[in-house]
Amino acid sequence: MFRDIQNAEQDVIQARLKSLFAEVLHAEIPSIKTDLFDTGILDSQKFVDLLLHIEQNFHTSINVEDFEIENFRCIEKIAALILQRKDESRLPQLSKTV
Repeated sequence: MFRDIQNAEQDVIQARLKSLFAEVLHAEIPSIKTDLFDTGILDSQKFVDLLLHIEQNFHTSINVEDFEIENFRCIEKIAALILQRKDESRLPQLSKTV
């Protein structure tokens, strides 16, 4: 059941990311697996914009150690990173309730 919830949340994050790319970065992403760097959709300037909008729209921070190109290669991987960061931020709250 937890896996189903996590998969559903990842689907929502991926959809929100596709919208963010369309509305803010003015880029249509054909697939969640589209390589954002090889296609030229992401460059250094757009990458910085993306980080800012991820933090604002998903209320999560991206750590310096996450700044690996593989984490941002496609929407699927960005969504996984956001979900991981959200899960990590929930852990302290969960341990307080137990």
